[in-house]
Amino acid sequence: MCWGLIVYRLSRDLRIRRLPLAAIRLVAPLFLAALTVIPSLGQEIRILENGQPTPVGTDIGAYLDTPSRTKIDLAGVWSYTIDEETWRDAKVPGSFDYEGRVIFQRTFEVSEPMLAASAFQLVALGVNYEAEAFVNDIFVGKHTGGYTSFQFDIPENVIQSGEENVVRIVVSNQLSARTTLPLRKQIWGWKNYGGIHRDIFLLVTPRLWVESLQARSILSEDGRSATVHAKAVVSNRGFTPLIGSDTLKTKPPIYQMIFEVLDAFSGGLITQAAPYGMNIENGKDADVDVVFPVYSPRLWSPENPNLYNIRATIVSVEGRKQATVDEARIDFGFVKVTIGKGGFHVNGRRVHLKGITWNEDDPRYGVSLPYDRMEKDFALIRTLGANAVRFAFHPPHPYVVNLCNRYGLFALIEIPVWNVPGEILGDEMFQSLAEASARETIRRDRNNPSVIAWGLGDDFDSSDPRAHRFVERTVAVMKALDERPVFYGSRMIGKDHGADLVDFVGINIGEMPLQEFKTSLASVKQSHPDRPVVVLRYGKTVESGNRNGYSDPMSEEAQARFFLQHFTAIREASIAGSFIGSFADWRGDRPILTVDQKDPYLHPIGLLTHDREKRLAFEVVKTLYAGQKVAALPIGKHRTSFPAVHVVSGFLVIFLVAYQYHYNRRFNESFKRSILRSYNFFADLRDVRTVSVFHTLLLMAMIALTLAVVMSSLLYHFKTDVMADYLLSQLLVWDLAKEFVIHATWNPLEGILGFTGVFLVLIFLVSFLVRVSSLFIRSKIHWTHAFSLTVWASVPLVFLSPLGMSLFKILQTPFYVLPSLLILAVFLLWVVLRMLKGISVVFDLSPVKTYIGGSLAAGGLIALVVFYYDSQFSLIAYLEFLYHMTRSLS
Repeated sequence: MCWGLIVYRLSRDLRIRRLPLAAIRLVAPLFLAALTVIPSLGQEIRILENGQPTPVGTDIGAYLDTPSRTKIDLAGVWSYTIDEETWRDAKVPGSFDYEGRVIFQRTFEVSEPMLAASAFQLVALGVNYEAEAFVNDIFVGKHTGGYTSFQFDIPENVIQSGEENVVRIVVSNQLSARTTLPLRKQIWGWKNYGGIHRDIFLLVTPRLWVESLQARSILSEDGRSATVHAKAVVSNRGFTPLIGSDTLKTKPPIYQMIFEVLDAFSGGLITQAAPYGMNIENGKDADVDVVFPVYSPRLWSPENPNLYNIRATIVSVEGRKQATVDEARIDFGFVKVTIGKGGFHVNGRRVHLKGITWNEDDPRYGVSLPYDRMEKDFALIRTLGANAVRFAFHPPHPYVVNLCNRYGLFALIEIPVWNVPGEILGDEMFQSLAEASARETIRRDRNNPSVIAWGLGDDFDSSDPRAHRFVERTVAVMKALDERPVFYGSRMIGKDHGADLVDFVGINIGEMPLQEFKTSLASVKQSHPDRPVVVLRYGKTVESGNRNGYSDPMSEEAQARFFLQHFTAIREASIAGSFIGSFADWRGDRPILTVDQKDPYLHPIGLLTHDREKRLAFEVVKTLYAGQKVAALPIGKHRTSFPAVHVVSGFLVIFLVAYQYHYNRRFNESFKRSILRSYNFFADLRDVRTVSVFHTLLLMAMIALTLAVVMSSLLYHFKTDVMADYLLSQLLVWDLAKEFVIHATWNPLEGILGFTGVFLVLIFLVSFLVRVSSLFIRSKIHWTHAFSLTVWASVPLVFLSPLGMSLFKILQTPFYVLPSLLILAVFLLWVVLRMLKGISVVFDLSPVKTYIGGSLAAGGLIALVVFYYDSQFSLIAYLEFLYHMTRSLS
């Protein structure tokens, strides 16, 4: 009541006393709700902390420890701020469930002897998305890309001895719809966690050190011998022997590089190259390039994951004395991957990929999974019987690639070019970002024998002609760095412009009936008869704990049966390999419409839940991968729910309108005149012969309720349609709005009530615009007349109530979908024309001028909205992408 009084007094001050008090009381609660919600729109930071120390050893994936090097671990407690005033503590690594700019800071200690003898690099394995690093307030580097590692050289005299050294990292994970890689997230993507989400440390090396090291193997035809091609870059800074030789003209020591092949598990020496003499100059890098043979190598394969290390050692030689200056190691293996005769050949033997997709996400740690948690996942994957892992969306933690090396799992690693429209693919800036990401990814992981292929993206608009140039350029960059196969994933079956540029055809097939699935496989095989085809993603959404039998489409039995049928179809179609949609559920940035669940951001498609609890499908897939027979699955009993609230609401509108029409003479006359003699009706409004306030409010409520029933019926019909969800995500770019629509869709009663409130607000808003428009012409009208004009002009909408109450049933027949939508469009157009006619009469304007002016105003408003959406969210590009996706499925 208090809020109603405030609004009423405000209306009195603005000379709108004639606005009905009852209408104000309806608006007041909505106004109060808006005041309550607006302060809560500020983001609250939720931190998923790991904080565990960076592990040491030679099986950690990257930056393997050696005797000549030290790591100053920066994991642990950091201070952070988002406003540069209030500082709080958080553990690093950690995932910040927050989008924006965060400043991290902590101190570290360096001893005087270490400072004098060492060079320092700041190393981070993952900071999302953009990072600027400062040491003791000196800028040391900037990196873009949240899932590739970076290493910044810290200049001389920046670090001081003692405990007061300060490292500051300024992190921003704000993504755009056009100029970042990845782009702003869409549905079924991954969570854009911010912060320092992987290991971070200072790498302390001698002042003469191995800056970078890489190696590749070249197997002989029979696999009995191999050649190792090793490359290294040697750097130096303030290295005393070199400085002394320059100033004192003394003869410097001889420096050599020795490459050795070691057994990764026992550490035993397998072979070594002849020492390579280096000409080291003070302050200049030296390149080392050595080729040497290895006899009888043990080859890497899923059955026998034989793993080696390449050790590069810098030694100084003075006479007969030899001393180690620095030592670096990388993981390495002997494997040969080729493609031919419709499949993959590893070390000369054909291999069928039985894969699983792994998403780097955990309910407790976000993307900052501890090492033991990652290893548990991959132990389960090996237990499943899979021989390949696809790392969806972005490059994984380096330790995960090391797990693939050790567990015998092929790895497919992709850069984050995901769900990109053709218009953006053709943008030169985006192309440069993709090429930079590809270089960083391949340079980091190319020494790993488990990597079988590189992915240049997934689910981008490969049906757009501009995709051809994007694929061509990116493939060239990747092939220049590594000779292994290159691929991308596409759902544009039959309309793909880049498939001939990559080494094998990768397709993503959404959840579809078995026969359509088989048809899609046959179509792809027919289009590419001489090339391997890999199903990079297939799967089915599921409701955790639902054990109602496979007659219930959301049950665990239905998911298990899906994999049983579809894996069999893949095998019968002679597909080179396939990857199940997800190992476990994961969270994304955008809420999804297509599944009824408490957390709309969760993607329930995994063989395991988000908490890593096994579903029935895990055991079924395990049996399938083992080539065994699957036990019969229970069918159960399931009945489709019937949303009776649509029918009840429709009957309520019909009853109330019919009752007033038959038993209230004044309502009967007003209703008929507004429909049959609309000019006279609006003329009466102009001449201040108003209609009943009660009837106007009742009619407004019935119109809003009718529209709510229609909206609820439409959403209820399209609730499991992926394309409808995609369109909804483009229009409702604010997550709170989409969350409301999702809840309203799956809960029709609450949805109808909520949408009724929305349409009531919309009616008042249109009334407000009608009143404001009168200020620009000579005719002035009262607020009550603007309100009555809006409501009674919308009278035809109540005739939609019979359609609305049965619309969800009508739309189940595809033939009636388009006619039903056309009927709705005709009624809306009818109301718009009536509104313009009413304005022309009440404002005493020429009808032609009113229609032209109204059309121009509406067109201008639509243009402004589209311009805003397109500039902020690339609306037109994504709608074009949606059109291409829809066309590819037809």
